[in-house]
Amino acid sequence: MMDHSRILELMAKKAGRSASQEELRELELLLTQFPEYGFFAEVLHSLKGSRDHFERNIPREELVDHGWQHLSGKLNLASGQEQPVSLHPPARVVRGFFGVPARWASAAILIALLVGGALYFRSTYTRSIPNPENKVAEVHYGKTSQLVLPDGSRVWLNAGSRLVYPGHFSPLRREVSLEGEAFFEVTHNASVPFLVHAGKLTVRVLGTRFNVKAYKEDADIETTLISGKVQVMINDDPDKKITLSPHEKLTVINPPKQESSRHYNPAAINELKYQVQVLPATTTNSFTETAWLENKLVLSNEDFESVARLLERKYNIHVYFENSRLKQERISGVFEKENIRQVLRILKMTTRFDYRLEGDNQVYLY
Repeated sequence: MMDHSRILELMAKKAGRSASQEELRELELLLTQFPEYGFFAEVLHSLKGSRDHFERNIPREELVDHGWQHLSGKLNLASGQEQPVSLHPPARVVRGFFGVPARWASAAILIALLVGGALYFRSTYTRSIPNPENKVAEVHYGKTSQLVLPDGSRVWLNAGSRLVYPGHFSPLRREVSLEGEAFFEVTHNASVPFLVHAGKLTVRVLGTRFNVKAYKEDADIETTLISGKVQVMINDDPDKKITLSPHEKLTVINPPKQESSRHYNPAAINELKYQVQVLPATTTNSFTETAWLENKLVLSNEDFESVARLLERKYNIHVYFENSRLKQERISGVFEKENIRQVLRILKMTTRFDYRLEGDNQVYLY
């Protein structure tokens, strides 16, 4: 694939110190989309940092041969196999690689070696590389939780959410995967970007406070920035990067995987793929999007179907519509300490519907 060839080209240029700032940013973006190349990027990084790599007073032939053996040793260490992998350099180094600068040529040779190693270890990649096992934090309906990540960043998880993160972060980037809703306070580290993969989005930050809402059954994915700066990339449109300023919210259309009463027009989706809104100014610096952190449920002209999902998560219940027309009713209100019976009674004051409760957690609306 062209993307994979481009990654190898950019890795070679980075190793040869001929990559522009734009190309370095492009490489970083591609590595977020194809994380399987991260290991090889780290090997190149470690090679570049060794004292015997690219020394100017070593003849090129000796340099390449030495680099070949150095990389062979690293691949053997990664594989953990008893029989060492033997890598042999070409019989003769072609001067300049068709006019390519010497440092570019040396870097390209190392890239070729990495590709060979990738093919050799393809079937055993996940078990041979000593990456830490991922950890999973899950929060059931009716609860919220918080945790501290290996870099000191703090995360609050809303009900029905799942966060996957490593035991310790890579020296090149910090990455987590989210399904559901979470509020992040990211520890600042200008040299190690923090990436949140959430549905079709990747949120890139250095240090900031923001909220991500990405439930797979919801129609939208939201990123709300409270302070700092974030860059959001839409995975199926990698050239599009949206930068948010404080108190801005990005909403991306996310047609739910499960069947829903909503009918989506593909043409309309393409026309309005995302939108950025400025949050209403408040004197208390509290926003609807982060009210859940204070155990509040804030409804602002939401359709009843969306409200039902919010109630299910907050109160650990199942809501069933016996009258489908109710799904489009618009609901507003603020709830904090009310139980589900009290919430339903209050909603009945402004919306024409009735309900019945069956068992501990089933609500029928009609």
